[in-house]
Formats: sequence, C-alpha cells, structure tokens
Amino acid sequence: MTRFHTLILILYLLFSAENVYGQNIAYANIDSVIKNSNVGKKIISYFSNKNNELIKDFKNKEKIFKEKEQSLKSKKNILDNNEYIKKVDEIKKEINSFNIEHKKKINQIKTENDEVLKALMNEINKILKEFAETNNIDIIFSSNQMLIGKSKLDVSNDLLNIVNKQITNFKIK
Repeated sequence: MTRFHTLILILYLLFSAENVYGQNIAYANIDSVIKNSNVGKKIISYFSNKNNELIKDFKNKEKIFKEKEQSLKSKKNILDNNEYIKKVDEIKKEINSFNIEHKKKINQIKTENDEVLKALMNEINKILKEFAETNNIDIIFSSNQMLIGKSKLDVSNDLLNIVNKQITNFKIK
C-alpha cells in the first residue's frame, strides 16, 4: 500500500469516525483567521511598517555610502596612495558596521514578530478550546494538515468572528 493510499484510508477513518463513534469533527484555517482578524491586521501592519522603515533606512545609508565612494574616487588622483587606501578601508569598515547593525535590527524584528504571533496563538488556542467545548466538537483539525473536508465542517469564519469580539486589546510590544 502506498503512502497516498494509507493517507486516504486514515482520512476516511477519521471522517467516518464521526458516524461510528459519534465524534464531532471540524477544521479551521488558523492562518486565515490570523490574517483576517482585526488584531492580526494590526500586527501585520505594525511589522510591515517596521520593515518598511528598516528598508528606507537601508536605502538612505546605501545612498550615503555610494556618495562617499564617488567622492573618494574623484579624489583618488589628488590623495596620496596610502591616504586613499586608508579612506577606502574606513568606508569599508563603516559599511561592515552598518551591515552588522542592520542584521541585528532584522533579527530583532523577526524575534519580536515571532513572540507576538506566539502570544496571539496562545489566545486563539484558548478561544479554540472554549469553542470546541461550547459546540461539543471533539477534534478541530488545521485545514493546512488536511487534503479535503466538507465545507460544513469549516469553522474558520465562526472563529474569526469570535477572535474579533474577544481579542480587542492585544499588546504588540
């Protein structure tokens, strides 16, 4: 039996388990809930703005470095060779220093984004648990982990509405 056939058999058993064992099964697209929720949109916008600021800063610095490089090239014939090499090395050090700092900022934003999303997922998991209990749902699958399911089992919109109602004061920083 191939992996595909085994997966189909498992999915069939899971979905037929509703009838055989009386289990209530649902699925949700959590990524969609996060992206389309009010709080998710705020988080995405916040980090998008931070990334845009970082890109803008990078482009400004890049422009400054190019201007310094052009200025130095224009002085190449005027400066002593040792002085020219010294100035080139200074610009290289400045660029390296900037690149290191820029990478730190990128990593800091990524870490902050991961922490915020983890905190949001904790809140959404609480909502999922309460939702499952309230609606007598035994199992809620992630739609990312499924091949196919009946659309009536999709509770993504219900969860989105609940997230929008319950998570209104989410602290990003």
